[in-house]
Amino acid sequence: MNEARGIGVQGGGLAAGGPNLARRPFVNHRPVRRIALLLLAVALVLLLADLWLYVGYARSRRATASELDAIEAKIASEQQALAAAESTLDSAAVDEQNGLVEFLNQRIAERTFGWSVLFDRLAGLLPADVRLVSLAPSFFEPEPAAAVRPRARAAAAAAGDTGQPPREVRLALQGRARRSEAILDLVDALFADPAFADPDLSREAEQGGEVAFSLTVTYLPQVAEQQATPGNDGAEAAGGGSDGDGTDGDGGDGGSNPGGAADGTTAGGAA
Repeated sequence: MNEARGIGVQGGGLAAGGPNLARRPFVNHRPVRRIALLLLAVALVLLLADLWLYVGYARSRRATASELDAIEAKIASEQQALAAAESTLDSAAVDEQNGLVEFLNQRIAERTFGWSVLFDRLAGLLPADVRLVSLAPSFFEPEPAAAVRPRARAAAAAAGDTGQPPREVRLALQGRARRSEAILDLVDALFADPAFADPDLSREAEQGGEVAFSLTVTYLPQVAEQQATPGNDGAEAAGGGSDGDGTDGDGGDGGSNPGGAADGTTAGGAA
């Protein structure tokens, strides 16, 4: 019976698919190996790409580093040149030379100033009841072209001078008048005259039966010299007594007082 049972079992095994003679279960590793080989190939491709990118980065980094070194060397050279130039300027005492040039220009401007033209101009503007006690000019450098007054620019263009800005002289006038209205007439006359600009009446006070006043006005020599007539040479003798410093006087100083050679009535008569 046992043999029949064994034969039945084996028969059953044969009926189920034949005898299994393997010592252990069979596993198909071929799909796994194929996938592993594929992943390995992808990894190798990525590795080669990384190597190529790294080599390019290293080359560009070396090139950039060499450019930076060249730029730094150029900057150092320029800094040395700048330091040498500053040292040269410091040794040349530019500030002192500029001060000397400004001083000399100031003296030249005072020497070449047309006193006779100014005196004739003022004599033509003074009312009969006004006389000047002192006149003090202040010379200064021309303003930048953008800041020059339109009247001064027009004067320069009319005189044919389009380069250097027109020179202006600030005049400080002190005088006396018999009545206040005469002072206002003088201010109006200065406003109307193209050779003067920005008159400013700063002081007015009663003194000894007269009205003492102080005013400042900008004088444009180019306009005055352009409009001066050849017959003005005779006034040079009247202004020749000026010492050129434009200091205040007491009325007897003919150099700084255009009215010093005559009283207010005579000056007004000339007007």
